[in-house]
Amino acid sequence: MIASLCILILACIYIYFFPFIPKRKKHYTYALLLGCPAHDDGTMSSSQIKRCDLAIKAYQQNLYDTLIISGSNVKNEFIEAKVMHAYIQNKIDIPTILETNARNTFENFKFSKDIIQKQDVLILTSQTHAKRACAIARQFFSDYGCMWFKDLKPKHITREIVSRILYIKIEFLKKIRRY
Repeated sequence: MIASLCILILACIYIYFFPFIPKRKKHYTYALLLGCPAHDDGTMSSSQIKRCDLAIKAYQQNLYDTLIISGSNVKNEFIEAKVMHAYIQNKIDIPTILETNARNTFENFKFSKDIIQKQDVLILTSQTHAKRACAIARQFFSDYGCMWFKDLKPKHITREIVSRILYIKIEFLKKIRRY
């Protein structure tokens, strides 16, 4: 009985902080490609390549007009947005804006908000990251959707579990401080 109650409470907390991802529209003004680090030698990580290929696919499907690539040099000297931009532009010419200051998912949205303002936005990321990315996006945008590539690498899942726990802790503390 107590275990069931604990599970129910945890499920309610999880759903509160990570609501369902909104249904995707047919077209957006912007797409926001969330960055991830390149390897230390500057070559692209598999996640960077998959995210870029997703941005290309979405553009070819006419899902957005302008791509914003967000990400700084978090783990090494290579700026995520610039590395990803070079890859995309080598394959296809997409109208692109680079946001090169963000060092985490929250900052991806915070700094991109100045560009997007009140327009609609399609978030492009990995499957494991999509739920948390959308939870953060709702703090900045009223009209957003999400598209992701399948990502079930154990290290990515583990990192995302830890990130979600930290996100809940941070958001919970912000709510307590308001009251």
